[in-house]
Amino acid sequence: MKPARTTRPGRKASAVLVATALLGGCAGASDRDLRDGVYEFELTEAYLLRNGVAEEQARSESGVHEVTLDRGSFVDRWRAADGTVGSCAGVYTFQGSRAAFRWTDGCAGDWSVTYSLDGDRVRWSGVEPLDPGAGAQTQRVAEVFNSVPWTWRRDVPEG
Repeated sequence: MKPARTTRPGRKASAVLVATALLGGCAGASDRDLRDGVYEFELTEAYLLRNGVAEEQARSESGVHEVTLDRGSFVDRWRAADGTVGSCAGVYTFQGSRAAFRWTDGCAGDWSVTYSLDGDRVRWSGVEPLDPGAGAQTQRVAEVFNSVPWTWRRDVPEG
């Protein structure tokens, strides 16, 4: 049984966030396309607290995150310093260098973001919550969780 991720509305608007039609692995994809694969990023508790994330959320959602992007679906898995493990899933779409991430299981707070590639590193900018009623705090949490660069680690495991 996978642990449920407790999130407030606007969370990752993380991981999560972070949901996008990635062109990776497709014939004809260019070096500028975000490719399918397993990515990693870290959110330290200190970073989250310093940037206004509530203490409980910072404690349970900090740590090393592993995000798998696979043909329009994504999964964010993490282990926090306090031993909390979590996992959330969603879908993503692309329009040019703009990605939209939408949670389907375990998390809340959909977001859109612009990406740029620097070798195996993905940099994010222009984070925007997709909830039309998102307030200033939701915007802040979205920016904090989704402005951290991701590093490509490996291809999506077969099977």
